[in-house]
Amino acid sequence: MRKIVKNKYFVTTVLVVLIYIMYLKMMRIYPFGEYSILKCDLYQQYINFLCYFKQILVNGKSILICWNLGLCNSFYTTFAYYLISPLNLLVVFFDTSNMDIFVELITLMKIGLMANFTILFLDKAYSFKSKESIIFGLIYAFSSYTICYSFHIMWLDSLYMFPIVLLCVHKYVKTNRIWPVILSLSYTILTNYYIGYMVAFFTGIYYLAIYCIIDKEKKFNVFFKMLFKFIFGIIISFGIGMIVIFPSIMQLKGKMNIDFKLIEINLEKLRLIANVIFNNYVYMFTQKSCFMFSSTIILILFPLYYLNKNIKKKEKIVFTCVLVFLLLPIISPFLNRLWHCLTIPNCFNFRYSFILIFLSILMGAREFQNIKYSKKKDFVISFLIFVLLTLIEIVFNKKGYLVSDGYSVTMFSIYLSCIVYILMFVLLFIIYILKLKEKTIDEEIKKEKQNRFDFITFILLVLMIIADLLISARSGQNNNDKYFKRDVVLQYDNFMSYFIPKINSPETERIVFLPDSYGSNMSLKYGYSNIGFFTSARNRENLKAMYKLGYNVQMDEQLWITSYSGTFLNYCLAGVKYYITKEPIENNEIYGFTFLEKYDDLYIYENKYNFNIGYYLSKDIEESYNPFKMQNEILENLYTKEENETKNEEEKYFQSIENTNVLNTTKQIEFDNETEEYMVKYSIKTKKDCNIYIASDYDLQIYINNEPLFKKYSNIWSIETGIKQIKYLKENEEFEFILKTKNNLEMIYIYVSDNEKIQSVLDKKDKNEFKNIEIKKDGLSGSANFKNDGYLVFSISYDDNWKIFVSGKERKKEKILGCFLGVKLEKGEYDIALKY
Repeated sequence: MRKIVKNKYFVTTVLVVLIYIMYLKMMRIYPFGEYSILKCDLYQQYINFLCYFKQILVNGKSILICWNLGLCNSFYTTFAYYLISPLNLLVVFFDTSNMDIFVELITLMKIGLMANFTILFLDKAYSFKSKESIIFGLIYAFSSYTICYSFHIMWLDSLYMFPIVLLCVHKYVKTNRIWPVILSLSYTILTNYYIGYMVAFFTGIYYLAIYCIIDKEKKFNVFFKMLFKFIFGIIISFGIGMIVIFPSIMQLKGKMNIDFKLIEINLEKLRLIANVIFNNYVYMFTQKSCFMFSSTIILILFPLYYLNKNIKKKEKIVFTCVLVFLLLPIISPFLNRLWHCLTIPNCFNFRYSFILIFLSILMGAREFQNIKYSKKKDFVISFLIFVLLTLIEIVFNKKGYLVSDGYSVTMFSIYLSCIVYILMFVLLFIIYILKLKEKTIDEEIKKEKQNRFDFITFILLVLMIIADLLISARSGQNNNDKYFKRDVVLQYDNFMSYFIPKINSPETERIVFLPDSYGSNMSLKYGYSNIGFFTSARNRENLKAMYKLGYNVQMDEQLWITSYSGTFLNYCLAGVKYYITKEPIENNEIYGFTFLEKYDDLYIYENKYNFNIGYYLSKDIEESYNPFKMQNEILENLYTKEENETKNEEEKYFQSIENTNVLNTTKQIEFDNETEEYMVKYSIKTKKDCNIYIASDYDLQIYINNEPLFKKYSNIWSIETGIKQIKYLKENEEFEFILKTKNNLEMIYIYVSDNEKIQSVLDKKDKNEFKNIEIKKDGLSGSANFKNDGYLVFSISYDDNWKIFVSGKERKKEKILGCFLGVKLEKGEYDIALKY
């Protein structure tokens, strides 16, 4: 038992658990407070993916497609990016009401592996066998990168494997055995191919570095032979990883490109480095410059590393070159894209910076190993460097350089950082003095005194490290995305357990759930279907096409689509059956939603015009930058025309507000030369029941009674894009609103709907065109009855992996409206089957 307690891996595990508990307590996270561990993407995405993953393991849900992910989307790519970690198998022991506890558990497990694997790396690769290596394991496990990005739980798999991969590289250089590199790197890529790619990229750099450092006979033929073998090993690792990478590349195709600009100086990024190396760092700054802080002890050890004469110059030179290369992406767009799989992160910039942190920790650990060979003057120099950097930070702070997005460095945090540094500096200097005395004390009493002083200083050092890490964690989280309260996370459990069982077909009777703007993936947690979803493993081309139809899609990267967007026709095309809000909607006939019931302060409405999962369209519609034009053409071709029925080309279902028979409009345009902003005032009197909508790719604002309608229309992170309703108006109603924008007015579409005319189309639509529907695990079946030639369109996202069988024979699938799955059929009756 005593051996177990003294074992450094056991001690490390205990310390990791204690620090994590103290962190939860400090942040008031359940079970130590009212907050959950969920924040940012962890709440919006990952927790819901985990809930569905449990359904795959326990109830046999499909891993290939998911009926609950938007309009029935591929789930395999989501699984491959977010969920493939073996630790996620433990999800079977948790239900949706305590899934946040599961996240706490696996986060703790992964952080524990990070710490222990770092110690193993230092032990086996650099013969750092003493118990002091524990502190460097803790520093890596609780670095600023881990603290701020731990909610990306799938990244942590690559982080704990990183030291193991580097250890295998060491073994390869010494033994010429490549298979450990292949196995460890393959596992890293499989568990998260995005961060795994960064690990693989650095693996090649580290191999060259270690080959140069390690003393061995250097022959060019041996070098090139080993290099070729190493590169081939990395290729094999990626080949193994292709089982998850290839399908994802096909989904994300068109995103990667290279920016060949080598240098681009951004003064803001450069000056922010004066802040991010301290434990008073501000998260928003680290986003722009990159994470660098791990622990204050590294700030002391780092200069000493270069001054220590016992560490070989060759090692210092090589590690410095690697360090510089890791910092270059701050000023090099080309290298930045290279690190990020030829992309630019839409947020969480410099995602590879855990490598920078690890290298600085390694250099600090190497100094600590050789600290007794340092000189007292070296400590003075190290201290003066810190003083200089702190003075620079204070000056920058006074000048307002350390203010970004509403966040700033406080003088209190700078003073606290200095106090921590001084205490740790003194403690480290005492350790240095004690190690110097080991050379002079008598051999008979050496062991006794050494054990006593080592134990005391080790305990003090660990306590100081823990305090430092917790201060750093508080700094990072105070300026980071906030944790969601646990009652917010669980607030819809009662309602969903009541309502979802009442839905006849949760796969196809879709829901617009308005109460939670962060709930695009909530359907995965509760088992219903909607329009919206939010995942990095999405089909961008489909979402672009849906945006052109007026759906609410994030414009810049097509990261998400929300359920609440567009006109009533948008909802019908997507098969929306229910509309749930916290506030009652107006008695608006065109929505087609009639009040069903109220439960738990939520209003439930039912769509009496919802389309089946399959519906008739006489022809495909060409894409247009004007979504109302597309919607007019859809309505014109939505049902089978009678032979004696004629179509009036002049009448439209959606009409420009300036050219319509639905209302009378007057407008006044003013242009402000100072602000370069247009102001357009619209005065309206209606002739019919109608809705007024707006759609644009540009920033704008609508004012009604001097109150803004939107928070941030068409902003990069806005949930307000696509077609948005301005107002529902009844017959003979008067209304005024003001449009303000700095953009071209011709590219802003303001349209009114002729609700009566749209109603007549929906009344004529035949609901029996596709019937006898049976939903299956990886597809569906049904029968189609077409009175005329046309297209059977499914409210299912188009995907190349779908196969369509018509009366037992495979037919060519079609991409309808740029985003929906469909098949062309002649007049007649058919049995239809879809298989993914």
